[in-house]
Amino acid sequence: MTTLVGAEKARFVRSMFDAIARRYDLMNRLMTGGRDEAWRRLAADAVFPEAVDVALDVGAGTGDLSFALARLAPRARVLALDFSAEMLRLQDAKRRRLGLAGRVQPVLGDAMTLPLEPASVDAVVTAFTLRNVADVGAVFGECCRVLRPGGRLAVLELTPVRTPVFGPLFRFYFHRVVPVIGGIVSGRGDAYRYLPDSVLRFPDAGRLAALLRAAGFPTVTYRTLALGTVALHVAQKSAPAVAPRPAAPAPANGAAPVVLPAGAVRPLAVREVTERDAWNGRLASLPNAHGMQSWEWGELRRETGWETRRLLFERRGVPVAAAAVQRRSLGGRLWGIGYCPKGPALDYADGALLEEVLTLLAADAREQRSVVLTVEPEAERDRAAVARLRGAGYRPSPAQLQSSSTVLVDLQAPDDALLKRMSSTWRRYVRKAARDGAVVRRGTAADLPRFCELYLETAARDGFVPRPPPYLERLWQRLAPEGIVDLFLADVDGVAEAALLPMRFGSRAWYLYGASSERGQRAHGPHLLQWETMRWARDLGCTVYDMWGAPDDLEDKDDPLAGVYYFKQGFGGRYARWVGAYDYVANPALYRLWNEARPRILDAWRRLGAPGR
Repeated sequence: MTTLVGAEKARFVRSMFDAIARRYDLMNRLMTGGRDEAWRRLAADAVFPEAVDVALDVGAGTGDLSFALARLAPRARVLALDFSAEMLRLQDAKRRRLGLAGRVQPVLGDAMTLPLEPASVDAVVTAFTLRNVADVGAVFGECCRVLRPGGRLAVLELTPVRTPVFGPLFRFYFHRVVPVIGGIVSGRGDAYRYLPDSVLRFPDAGRLAALLRAAGFPTVTYRTLALGTVALHVAQKSAPAVAPRPAAPAPANGAAPVVLPAGAVRPLAVREVTERDAWNGRLASLPNAHGMQSWEWGELRRETGWETRRLLFERRGVPVAAAAVQRRSLGGRLWGIGYCPKGPALDYADGALLEEVLTLLAADAREQRSVVLTVEPEAERDRAAVARLRGAGYRPSPAQLQSSSTVLVDLQAPDDALLKRMSSTWRRYVRKAARDGAVVRRGTAADLPRFCELYLETAARDGFVPRPPPYLERLWQRLAPEGIVDLFLADVDGVAEAALLPMRFGSRAWYLYGASSERGQRAHGPHLLQWETMRWARDLGCTVYDMWGAPDDLEDKDDPLAGVYYFKQGFGGRYARWVGAYDYVANPALYRLWNEARPRILDAWRRLGAPGR
């Protein structure tokens, strides 16, 4: 076939793809034995989709890669760009059929001159497109231009096969068999004669990596698939460096050493703390310490079959991180599952420290024969935090045990400033509740039955599955004596009509459970309770009040938490999204079995009050 260049090649390629669009997906499945779908999932996963808000698929065609990315990045908007109008027409029909019309947006455009502003997307993906462009380097330059700092590009392409044994076999199949099949299926044999010729002229994987570096990507890796016939390149745009902040010092007595695997690299010293006061004191001194990492929370979990090991990470004798790691056996002592709820605790701005701690926790999970270790760092979701988790071998967990979005109220202000931050309506409700005679008081164990009664009434009214009262009673018995949880009730005419159970640890407080009757709602008891709880937490030295629970997508008005968010945002906090749960898989085979059974097991544990808050 005559080599085409420039505008002539562009016209040929556009007309060719318009002509074969209807049979394009079928030919992809036939040529690859259906493996192309798995390759596209790998490419979508390579751009860390959980940190993506806006993505671009260059040469999207009928949309398979765009759809794979949208499924892995449920909060992202995917721009699916192609210069074949017929391909986009079929893509539009597919996205509507798949229920992705609101998240995948077809865009008619040219890869050589992307119709986007600089630094406007978080990720770029492209599959089986670059052989059809006039200048691959120029396309890479465009991808770098539209990516935000730290953004990632995944390139999936056929690559020339040079091996002496498999190469001739593959070339026979590709040059002789594929054009015949393509001609029969699509009616355009010339298109499938062009395909193998374009691969022969395309840069091999090493040269393609060099072109990516030349286009401005300092970090480039690649792997080959399908016996070397396909290459997946991943490139990352430079991100601004973030200087770590020094951790606060803490005492270092009363800790026993932990034995980690021989030969493990450990720039940090790791100790298992076996005394309550030593653990809670050191944990509370660290940034991002959480009440679910406290000694008492671990003891609460022990009642439902979880054993907790409390690991302290020190550098030159100074604690810099901590992780309470819970483990539950799976039908015997040989294998188990690990869980570090809302941890580890450390300064997440120090990315190197986070990665060190995660690596040591992974080594410990292997030593403890845990099939999987699930962590939940309370780091806000951004590309840097996600890259650290991925770099340490962790992947997004299919089961998010805690809410990954929240509302955070800054408590570092006097009453008048806190009130001023609230919405005018919520401020009026707080004042009206107090003026109309609602009285907030601290609760005791004697008030637990009324709290549980209100809580069950709220669950029935709002349609959520409540924690069973015995779990709430155990939580109170374990954590209230140590001042980690408290209970506040709003009395109306001497009867408790609303209640709130908050948690406090270190410099933070959390809204755990709230409840109210219909009468309590009419009296605005929940508004008054939140206000008094914020003041209580501030006066005890807390700087942040975490209202715990908000929609991951604020545009989704059908989200069950949409109404909850409406209530919480009125108190003047800011919306925050955590990275969520990540899994380190120590035994892939058992992990697959565990994932199949996990939904049923977790549902049973939740009803027993086990894994969540």
